[in-house]
Amino acid sequence: MDRVPVVNGLRGIAILGVMLCHIAAGTVPPVGPYLSLLGNEIPLSPLITNGWTGVNLFFILSGFVLYLPYAAGERRMADWGDGFAFYRRRCRRLLPLFYVAAIAVSALAATHGITWSWLTEVILLLTLAFTLTPSSFGPPFDVPLWSIGVEMMFSLFFPVIALRARGRALARWLWIVLVMALALRVLGYLSHSTTAGMWLSYSTDNITCRLDEFVLGMMLAKLYAEHRLPERPTLFGIAGLVLVAAAWIGLDLSLHGVWPPVARAPLYDVLDTGFAAIIVAALARGGRIAATLSWAPLQLVGMMCYSLYIWHWPILLLAAPDLDALSWPAFLAAGAGLLLLTFAVAAVSYRFIEFRHVADWRRLFLLNESAEATSTSAPTPG
Repeated sequence: MDRVPVVNGLRGIAILGVMLCHIAAGTVPPVGPYLSLLGNEIPLSPLITNGWTGVNLFFILSGFVLYLPYAAGERRMADWGDGFAFYRRRCRRLLPLFYVAAIAVSALAATHGITWSWLTEVILLLTLAFTLTPSSFGPPFDVPLWSIGVEMMFSLFFPVIALRARGRALARWLWIVLVMALALRVLGYLSHSTTAGMWLSYSTDNITCRLDEFVLGMMLAKLYAEHRLPERPTLFGIAGLVLVAAAWIGLDLSLHGVWPPVARAPLYDVLDTGFAAIIVAALARGGRIAATLSWAPLQLVGMMCYSLYIWHWPILLLAAPDLDALSWPAFLAAGAGLLLLTFAVAAVSYRFIEFRHVADWRRLFLLNESAEATSTSAPTPG
């Protein structure tokens, strides 16, 4: 399958949002900041605090990218032989970088002392079982790895869904999964002692609570491959932005304790619908949205998103653990330095770990025309 430029552009926006959100975490006051406009005070916190929702976009794009070759007939998923072939490809794609990072962060954590707790976390991390228990869902060595774990769990389920979701069955799967995931998120928020400021929980973010986003992406891939997506980029783009903005406002109100945590459960559906509408707008050929998302530097950021996501958190903790204590000028300077360092490390990781088998390095960095053949199979973390 040829590269879909807008998908990489959307990945680029998602990873930048996640990274900036993690850098800014702890620096946003409980109230504000505000922008004065025509005599009105407009709160900016929904824009600042919701970069983490790039994870939702990553999950939708993951379902889209993984299912697109099957929906387009470029690959087949007819029996378990095809399923095991998928597993082999997915393991080759995800595991090398994951294990390099897992070993690196485990070794760094060992410098604070080797304990039974450390050993337990290492075993859960290396066996890929860390997303199966509430205590290890966000690995203390590298909390954002939770979404890579959820991605791997979806990869485990993908052949089952693809084998069962032939013809119109995928639409039924989507509705079933949407209802199931919403119900489980609601139960998770009601049964768990969540707090207003909590961003992540096993009871609300495990694979069963997030499966709807992956299947939504699969449905978009099916419609795209069958040329059934509507060609109205402006309408869908505006609708998507409105829905995302509404969800961000609600999530920010929940984060600050104005709305109860359980409100996040349906807000995820509003957010995902907005992202889906934006993806539909982006996939429309010849539109301004597609042209913007196809900008080569943004595409490159999206193509490097796995390495960027894997390394940004350890670099943040090692290089600048007390960003919230800095003045704003110092914070901005430190944040820019962190981004540059993360991009440098990610570029090395992207070239020599993720795509060590690619001889033409210029192709990987979109420096020649052969980059147009870059695969869409990059993972979509968050």
